[in-house]
Amino acid sequence: MRALKNWKSVLLLSFCAVLPLMASGQEAKKIFAQQLLDATLAKHKEVVIMAMHVTPPGKADNVIIASNIGRIGKKADEDDLRVIHTGKPNLEVNKTGDHFEVELVLEDQSGKTIGAVGIVFMNEKGKDAEFQKKAEQIRDEMKQQTPTIEKLFEPTE
Repeated sequence: MRALKNWKSVLLLSFCAVLPLMASGQEAKKIFAQQLLDATLAKHKEVVIMAMHVTPPGKADNVIIASNIGRIGKKADEDDLRVIHTGKPNLEVNKTGDHFEVELVLEDQSGKTIGAVGIVFMNEKGKDAEFQKKAEQIRDEMKQQTPTIEKLFEPTE
């Protein structure tokens, strides 16, 4: 009987520890940036990976705010920041040779730099220029739907 009472106490304490996390909204809330990224991926089946790197308003670090591979909140690396600061794209084949990544400056509708977007295709030798052009087209479509950086962080359903 005593073991059963202890088991109930452990269960109750565990529930009490988890309840505040559930109530505080620790589960992921979808923001406009994720909705935009998901819609873009649905439209462009040739894209295998996409991630948006943006510094949230009022924050210091540039992080992934939307992607189809998780990593939300991961700080930007050297390549991401270089694209943002120089405006020059980063083009590279991954280590295994099967993906070609185009990372470009992400802009709002006014042309203001608000971050970077990584767009990854299945690698095909000799198609670098084609991949870059396609990534620029995709980025420009996203730009037209992004009036401000703040819009990216608006909650959606």
